[in-house]
Amino acid sequence: MTTRPFRHHPSLSRCTCLLHVFLALFLCFTACQSPGVRETRMPTAERAPAILDDTLIMGQMTQAASEAMDDASPTSMSQLIATLKTEPTAKVMLSKPTQSPLREVQQSIAVVGGVYKCNRCTRWHVAPASGFLIADDLLVTNYHVVNQPSHQALAVRLFDGRLFMVEEVVAASRENDLAVLRIPSTGLKPISLGAAAPIGAQVDLISHPKQRFYTLSEGRVSRYFIRRQGDRRVPMMSITADFGRGSSGAPVLNTEGHVVGIATSTESVYYSAEDGQQKNLQMVFKHCIPVQQLRKLIGG
Repeated sequence: MTTRPFRHHPSLSRCTCLLHVFLALFLCFTACQSPGVRETRMPTAERAPAILDDTLIMGQMTQAASEAMDDASPTSMSQLIATLKTEPTAKVMLSKPTQSPLREVQQSIAVVGGVYKCNRCTRWHVAPASGFLIADDLLVTNYHVVNQPSHQALAVRLFDGRLFMVEEVVAASRENDLAVLRIPSTGLKPISLGAAAPIGAQVDLISHPKQRFYTLSEGRVSRYFIRRQGDRRVPMMSITADFGRGSSGAPVLNTEGHVVGIATSTESVYYSAEDGQQKNLQMVFKHCIPVQQLRKLIGG
């Protein structure tokens, strides 16, 4: 029997090469689908948070307000207060609510400052409070922020550094401690008004306590209650998020970035009093105006 050497047929070699290529592609695809091996991608760069210089912000606002007082003729505080006390109402066309992250919402939160001169110098000064835009040219703050006869005018500084002088009072309610003010067009997206927040709902607040500008605090809605003003019963809301002097008029925000309340006052609870001085602070209530009261004022 004669043994012949085995010879590769050309077509068989081509099939073998194709098989190797297919096997390599299959192994590569399998590896990519394996839970332990994932495609490596560079993370998308996030916008760096703004680092604020409180002294610089205060200085810039004071300088811009001083120039406005000296070079222009802003609406005087006496004129604003005269309109405020008539407690006008207005029909405001609100934009459709949209979910907004806090970094976007803060663009429409403002520093609202009464401009005045003290008895010790001839320079202009600014007493800052808080407020927020509900329209391109409308800002909400507290009634008591405007009702300051010792101030000469009212200035509004936006997050981007621009400063406007308040032109007029559009709507106001003394019992609800609310004022809606008109300023020149800002070109900014206003903050949406939300629905009433249930007790226990998580809330955020961005305000300017003691010139710590754009401070974020968080908490929950702790209760709704009635505050009596003579024969009137005024609905109020308390939250656990901290705020302090300079926070008046700040928006209370739900998790979608919608306004559910407006900061207005604090109430400290002490355990005892001695010689007319309260001692042993126990807790501080943070009172706010529910958003429903603002809606009633502007017909929204």
